[in-house]
Amino acid sequence: MQIDDIERAAALHWQAPDTERLGEWLLRAAAGFTGRANSALPVGDPGRPLPEAVAAVAGWYRRRGMPPMIVVPGVLLPGAPPHPVEEYLAERKWVLRPGPALVMVADVKEVTDGAPATDIDFRLDPEPDAAWLALYRYRGQQLPPMARTLLMSAPWQAFGSIHRDGRPVAVGRVSVAAGWAAITAVEVSSSTRRQGLGAAITRALAAVAAEQGVRRILLQVEEDNAPARSLYTRCGFAYSHRYHYRIAPARPSDEGDQ
Repeated sequence: MQIDDIERAAALHWQAPDTERLGEWLLRAAAGFTGRANSALPVGDPGRPLPEAVAAVAGWYRRRGMPPMIVVPGVLLPGAPPHPVEEYLAERKWVLRPGPALVMVADVKEVTDGAPATDIDFRLDPEPDAAWLALYRYRGQQLPPMARTLLMSAPWQAFGSIHRDGRPVAVGRVSVAAGWAAITAVEVSSSTRRQGLGAAITRALAAVAAEQGVRRILLQVEEDNAPARSLYTRCGFAYSHRYHYRIAPARPSDEGDQ
Protein backbone atom coordinates (compact mmCIF):
# COMPACT_ATOMS: atom_id res chain seq x y z
CA MET A 1 0.00 0.00 0.00
CA GLN A 2 1.12 3.55 -0.68
CA ILE A 3 1.84 5.66 2.40
CA ASP A 4 -0.66 8.30 1.27
CA ASP A 5 -3.43 5.70 1.01
CA ILE A 6 -2.75 4.44 4.53
CA GLU A 7 -2.66 7.98 5.90
CA ARG A 8 -5.99 8.79 4.25
CA ALA A 9 -7.53 5.68 5.78
CA ALA A 10 -6.03 6.34 9.22
CA ALA A 11 -7.47 9.86 9.26
CA LEU A 12 -10.99 8.42 9.14
CA HIS A 13 -10.43 6.49 12.37
CA TRP A 14 -9.72 9.59 14.48
CA GLN A 15 -11.72 12.50 13.10
CA ALA A 16 -11.57 15.99 14.55
CA PRO A 17 -14.86 17.87 14.93
CA ASP A 18 -13.45 20.91 13.09
CA THR A 19 -12.08 20.07 9.64
CA GLU A 20 -11.63 21.76 6.29
CA ARG A 21 -10.17 20.73 2.96
CA LEU A 22 -7.39 22.66 1.29
CA GLY A 23 -7.47 20.93 -2.07
CA GLU A 24 -6.72 17.34 -1.06
CA TRP A 25 -5.01 18.34 2.18
CA LEU A 26 -6.98 17.89 5.39
CA LEU A 27 -6.95 20.53 8.16
CA ARG A 28 -8.06 19.31 11.59
CA ALA A 29 -8.69 20.92 14.98
CA ALA A 30 -9.91 19.35 18.22
CA ALA A 31 -9.10 21.66 21.14
CA GLY A 32 -5.47 20.54 21.11
CA PHE A 33 -6.06 16.89 22.12
CA THR A 34 -3.65 14.63 20.16
CA GLY A 35 -1.42 15.60 17.29
CA ARG A 36 -3.45 13.56 14.81
CA ALA A 37 -6.57 15.64 15.43
CA ASN A 38 -4.84 19.02 15.52
CA SER A 39 -2.57 19.02 12.48
CA ALA A 40 -2.82 19.40 8.76
CA LEU A 41 -2.39 16.21 6.74
CA PRO A 42 -0.49 17.17 3.54
CA VAL A 43 -1.54 14.21 1.39
CA GLY A 44 -2.27 14.86 -2.28
CA ASP A 45 -2.50 18.17 -4.11
CA PRO A 46 -3.41 21.27 -2.04
CA GLY A 47 -4.63 22.99 -5.21
CA ARG A 48 -2.13 25.81 -5.01
CA PRO A 49 1.66 26.28 -4.86
CA LEU A 50 3.29 24.89 -1.74
CA PRO A 51 4.22 28.31 -0.23
CA GLU A 52 0.60 29.46 -0.54
CA ALA A 53 -0.68 26.18 0.89
CA VAL A 54 1.56 26.38 3.95
CA ALA A 55 0.59 30.00 4.52
CA ALA A 56 -3.10 29.03 4.27
CA VAL A 57 -2.60 26.23 6.81
CA ALA A 58 -0.87 28.61 9.22
CA GLY A 59 -3.65 31.17 8.91
CA TRP A 60 -6.37 28.55 9.47
CA TYR A 61 -4.85 27.47 12.79
CA ARG A 62 -3.97 30.95 13.96
CA ARG A 63 -7.57 32.06 13.44
CA ARG A 64 -8.51 29.32 15.90
CA GLY A 65 -5.91 30.43 18.43
CA MET A 66 -3.83 27.30 17.84
CA PRO A 67 -0.18 26.83 16.86
CA PRO A 68 -0.04 25.78 13.20
CA MET A 69 1.11 22.17 12.94
CA ILE A 70 1.62 19.86 9.96
CA VAL A 71 2.14 16.10 10.15
CA VAL A 72 4.80 14.83 7.76
CA PRO A 73 4.81 11.15 6.76
CA GLY A 74 8.04 9.59 5.58
CA VAL A 75 9.45 6.30 4.37
CA LEU A 76 11.66 4.14 6.57
CA LEU A 77 14.26 3.20 3.95
CA PRO A 78 17.70 4.68 4.68
CA GLY A 79 18.68 7.37 2.23
CA ALA A 80 15.15 7.87 0.95
CA PRO A 81 14.37 11.45 -0.12
CA PRO A 82 12.35 13.45 2.41
CA HIS A 83 8.77 14.47 1.81
CA PRO A 84 8.69 17.75 -0.18
CA VAL A 85 6.72 19.39 2.61
CA GLU A 86 9.41 18.36 5.10
CA GLU A 87 12.14 20.11 3.14
CA TYR A 88 10.07 23.27 2.79
CA LEU A 89 9.12 23.45 6.47
CA ALA A 90 12.63 22.68 7.69
CA GLU A 91 14.05 25.48 5.55
CA ARG A 92 11.59 27.88 7.17
CA LYS A 93 12.44 26.74 10.68
CA TRP A 94 9.20 24.98 11.52
CA VAL A 95 10.08 23.20 14.75
CA LEU A 96 10.11 19.43 15.16
CA ARG A 97 7.61 18.33 17.80
CA PRO A 98 8.95 15.62 20.17
CA GLY A 99 7.61 12.10 19.79
CA PRO A 100 7.85 10.91 16.18
CA ALA A 101 5.73 7.82 15.57
CA LEU A 102 5.62 4.69 13.48
CA VAL A 103 2.69 3.20 11.60
CA MET A 104 2.47 -0.60 11.80
CA VAL A 105 0.20 -2.79 9.70
CA ALA A 106 -0.84 -6.43 9.57
CA ASP A 107 -3.29 -8.89 8.10
CA VAL A 108 -5.99 -9.36 10.71
CA LYS A 109 -5.61 -13.13 10.43
CA GLU A 110 -1.93 -12.95 11.36
CA VAL A 111 -2.79 -11.13 14.58
CA THR A 112 -5.69 -13.37 15.56
CA ASP A 113 -3.79 -16.60 14.76
CA GLY A 114 -1.26 -16.04 17.50
CA ALA A 115 -2.10 -18.04 20.64
CA PRO A 116 -5.23 -16.22 21.84
CA ALA A 117 -5.84 -16.16 25.57
CA THR A 118 -8.88 -18.23 26.50
CA ASP A 119 -8.99 -17.52 30.22
CA ILE A 120 -9.58 -13.78 30.11
CA ASP A 121 -12.75 -11.90 30.90
CA PHE A 122 -12.98 -9.81 27.72
CA ARG A 123 -15.88 -7.43 27.29
CA LEU A 124 -16.90 -5.29 24.35
CA ASP A 125 -19.03 -2.15 24.44
CA PRO A 126 -20.20 0.29 21.75
CA GLU A 127 -19.12 3.27 23.87
CA PRO A 128 -16.46 3.80 26.53
CA ASP A 129 -17.89 3.75 30.04
CA ALA A 130 -16.50 5.62 33.04
CA ALA A 131 -14.24 2.74 34.09
CA TRP A 132 -12.77 2.45 30.59
CA LEU A 133 -12.11 6.18 30.41
CA ALA A 134 -10.59 6.19 33.89
CA LEU A 135 -7.96 3.59 32.90
CA TYR A 136 -6.98 5.09 29.54
CA ARG A 137 -4.27 7.72 29.78
CA TYR A 138 -2.95 9.80 26.91
CA ARG A 139 0.75 10.37 27.56
CA GLY A 140 0.11 9.63 31.21
CA GLN A 141 -2.51 12.33 31.64
CA GLN A 142 -6.21 12.26 32.42
CA LEU A 143 -8.47 12.74 29.43
CA PRO A 144 -10.02 16.10 28.55
CA PRO A 145 -13.68 16.31 27.50
CA MET A 146 -12.65 16.30 23.82
CA ALA A 147 -11.28 12.76 24.18
CA ARG A 148 -14.68 11.10 24.10
CA THR A 149 -15.60 12.98 20.93
CA LEU A 150 -12.52 11.66 19.15
CA LEU A 151 -12.94 8.15 20.51
CA MET A 152 -16.43 8.05 18.98
CA SER A 153 -15.45 9.69 15.67
CA ALA A 154 -14.95 6.72 13.32
CA PRO A 155 -17.73 5.31 11.14
CA TRP A 156 -17.67 2.28 13.49
CA GLN A 157 -15.82 1.59 16.72
CA ALA A 158 -16.00 -0.61 19.79
CA PHE A 159 -14.27 -0.55 23.16
CA GLY A 160 -12.72 -3.67 24.62
CA SER A 161 -11.68 -4.32 28.19
CA ILE A 162 -10.19 -7.21 30.13
CA HIS A 163 -11.51 -7.49 33.67
CA ARG A 164 -10.15 -8.97 36.87
CA ASP A 165 -12.00 -8.91 40.17
CA GLY A 166 -14.73 -6.80 38.63
CA ARG A 167 -12.55 -4.00 37.29
CA PRO A 168 -10.83 -3.34 33.95
CA VAL A 169 -7.09 -3.98 33.90
CA ALA A 170 -6.56 -3.53 30.15
CA VAL A 171 -8.50 -1.49 27.60
CA GLY A 172 -8.34 -0.65 23.92
CA ARG A 173 -10.36 0.67 21.01
CA VAL A 174 -10.91 -0.92 17.62
CA SER A 175 -12.40 1.04 14.72
CA VAL A 176 -13.28 0.33 11.10
CA ALA A 177 -13.11 2.73 8.15
CA ALA A 178 -12.06 2.66 4.49
CA GLY A 179 -11.51 -1.09 4.49
CA TRP A 180 -9.10 -0.92 7.43
CA ALA A 181 -9.36 -1.68 11.11
CA ALA A 182 -7.33 0.38 13.56
CA ILE A 183 -6.32 -0.26 17.14
CA THR A 184 -5.93 2.78 19.36
CA ALA A 185 -5.96 3.73 23.04
CA VAL A 186 -4.42 0.52 24.37
CA GLU A 187 -3.69 0.79 28.08
CA VAL A 188 -2.77 -1.77 30.75
CA SER A 189 -3.02 -0.87 34.41
CA SER A 190 0.34 -0.34 36.08
CA SER A 191 -0.34 -3.12 38.61
CA THR A 192 -0.86 -5.81 35.95
CA ARG A 193 1.84 -5.07 33.39
CA ARG A 194 4.22 -7.77 32.11
CA GLN A 195 1.48 -10.37 32.41
CA GLY A 196 0.59 -10.68 28.73
CA LEU A 197 -2.45 -8.40 28.91
CA GLY A 198 -1.18 -6.05 26.21
CA ALA A 199 -0.98 -8.92 23.72
CA ALA A 200 -4.30 -10.32 24.94
CA ILE A 201 -6.22 -7.07 24.41
CA THR A 202 -4.52 -6.51 21.02
CA ARG A 203 -5.45 -9.97 19.75
CA ALA A 204 -8.98 -9.70 21.15
CA LEU A 205 -9.53 -6.38 19.37
CA ALA A 206 -8.17 -7.84 16.13
CA ALA A 207 -10.67 -10.69 16.47
CA VAL A 208 -13.46 -8.10 16.75
CA ALA A 209 -12.17 -6.52 13.52
CA ALA A 210 -12.24 -9.92 11.82
CA GLU A 211 -15.89 -10.29 12.78
CA GLN A 212 -16.52 -7.01 10.94
CA GLY A 213 -15.10 -8.53 7.78
CA VAL A 214 -11.95 -6.41 7.70
CA ARG A 215 -8.70 -7.97 6.46
CA ARG A 216 -6.16 -5.22 7.18
CA ILE A 217 -5.36 -3.55 10.46
CA LEU A 218 -3.11 -0.65 11.46
CA LEU A 219 -1.89 1.09 14.57
CA GLN A 220 0.38 3.97 15.48
CA VAL A 221 3.08 3.84 18.15
CA GLU A 222 5.66 6.38 19.28
CA GLU A 223 9.13 5.62 17.97
CA ASP A 224 10.79 5.58 21.39
CA ASN A 225 8.20 3.22 22.94
CA ALA A 226 10.33 0.10 22.60
CA PRO A 227 8.12 -2.18 24.78
CA ALA A 228 5.01 -1.40 22.72
CA ARG A 229 6.89 -1.83 19.43
CA SER A 230 8.13 -5.22 20.59
CA LEU A 231 4.63 -6.22 21.69
CA TYR A 232 3.06 -5.34 18.35
CA THR A 233 5.82 -7.08 16.42
CA ARG A 234 5.16 -10.26 18.40
CA CYS A 235 1.47 -9.88 17.56
CA GLY A 236 2.24 -9.92 13.82
CA PHE A 237 2.50 -6.23 12.92
CA ALA A 238 5.19 -4.91 10.58
CA TYR A 239 6.45 -1.37 10.06
CA SER A 240 4.91 0.63 7.22
CA HIS A 241 6.27 4.16 7.65
CA ARG A 242 6.94 6.89 10.18
CA TYR A 243 5.61 10.39 10.73
CA HIS A 244 6.45 13.46 12.76
CA TYR A 245 5.02 16.91 13.32
CA ARG A 246 6.39 20.35 12.58
CA ILE A 247 5.10 23.43 14.38
CA ALA A 248 5.22 26.91 12.90
CA PRO A 249 7.79 29.37 14.22
CA ALA A 250 6.67 32.24 16.38
CA ARG A 251 6.97 34.80 13.60
CA PRO A 252 4.23 34.48 10.94
CA SER A 253 6.67 35.68 8.28
CA ASP A 254 8.61 32.43 8.70
CA GLU A 255 5.61 30.16 8.16
CA GLY A 256 5.71 30.32 4.39
CA ASP A 257 6.09 32.77 1.58
CA GLN A 258 3.49 35.49 1.94
